[in-house]
Amino acid sequence: MNPAVRQTLPILTLVVVGFLLKQIGLFRQGDSQVMARLILNITLPAVIFLSIAQANVTPAMMALLGFCGAVVSLGVGLVSGGLTSYLHLEREIAGVIILGSMIINVGFFLFPVFLTVYGQEGISRLAAFDLGNSLVAHSYGFYVATRYGKRPPAGFRQSLRRVLALPVLWAVLAGLVVNLLRIPIAPFLLNMLEPLSAANIPLAMLTLGAFIQLRYTNLPLMGLTVALRMVGGFLLGLACVYLARLEGLDRVAVSMGSAMPLGMAVMVYSSNEGMDAEFAAGTISLSILVGLIILPLLLSLY
Repeated sequence: MNPAVRQTLPILTLVVVGFLLKQIGLFRQGDSQVMARLILNITLPAVIFLSIAQANVTPAMMALLGFCGAVVSLGVGLVSGGLTSYLHLEREIAGVIILGSMIINVGFFLFPVFLTVYGQEGISRLAAFDLGNSLVAHSYGFYVATRYGKRPPAGFRQSLRRVLALPVLWAVLAGLVVNLLRIPIAPFLLNMLEPLSAANIPLAMLTLGAFIQLRYTNLPLMGLTVALRMVGGFLLGLACVYLARLEGLDRVAVSMGSAMPLGMAVMVYSSNEGMDAEFAAGTISLSILVGLIILPLLLSLY
């Protein structure tokens, strides 16, 4: 067995544990959303800050990786937008397909695996890639959600506020400042952030398991969305790797990050803006199952 695959088997098993806990009722309705907010606002920013603050990577490379994340997200989103228009789909479903194809689940799905296999150097590259994806998801993605949902449309200022409220964004910026200025991290802060960072792996894997469901009401369109996100994204990621001539961990971060499942923000936007939340939940669940299958394959390749 590939060493990287063997390293990740214990943490991937936690996804199964999360699913089983939901089936026996220990995870109740809404618990997974609470855990997702905890990860996005606390444990994931701790991982990103520490990784970037202690990483050996140039600002220029981080900017390039972030640009690749934005290109992959926007590129697949534009393709899916044209396809949903051609198919004349209902707006509430078309919006989910567009958002689902462009918002990548890097923080929950790939961060724990990268931290286990590639350590903080790998996470720093992946965090830069995810920053580009996150900026697109919470700016243009939010705009798409307001245009395809049933709620009144929001303006540019509200989208900007969403972006500036991202803890991940501030974690990246703070990590860059500490790294570039060679600022030592205070022992008190380090002792606080390291346990939070360590908690991200089990929390993220258990949350993914709690999101899995096995009933799909519109499997063809769900499958189309997953294919756009994971296959289309992977191909665009490979194009970025080739054009930017990325190597090593930079190449792994972009190519693997581009092939990840749908982001949890798709569910949040669908519920808040009046799109088809049931379709969104089923598509996210299906993409997680597909991701669990292809992740060992990707690890074997890289």
